[in-house]
Amino acid sequence: MKEIESKEDVELLVDVFYQKLVKDDLVSHFFVNLDLPEHLPRVVQFWSFILLDEAGYSANMMEKHARLDLNAESFDRWLKLFHETVDQFFVGEKAELAKQRSSLVAWTMKTKFIK
Repeated sequence: MKEIESKEDVELLVDVFYQKLVKDDLVSHFFVNLDLPEHLPRVVQFWSFILLDEAGYSANMMEKHARLDLNAESFDRWLKLFHETVDQFFVGEKAELAKQRSSLVAWTMKTKFIK
């Protein structure tokens, strides 16, 4: 187990996390038509901005997810798989920050998108 210290660490986190997402019975349908080679670098850029203070992320994440038919169960599964992946590889301050921020993202999206 190690700390999240580099973009390569973030890439590992995102790659393994998405491997889990695309295989998960509850949420995989959100990723069927997603161009992962195009999408994953953006996700890495987002988490590198959050965890490593790297400049360059400027997309509106909320807007991109607003048109999906998301529900509370989907958010809960996404969060569970994300935390599971963080804990699988990482420890320390940035790992805890990743889990805190992902919880905040999930909560914010749930309050905006679920009626």
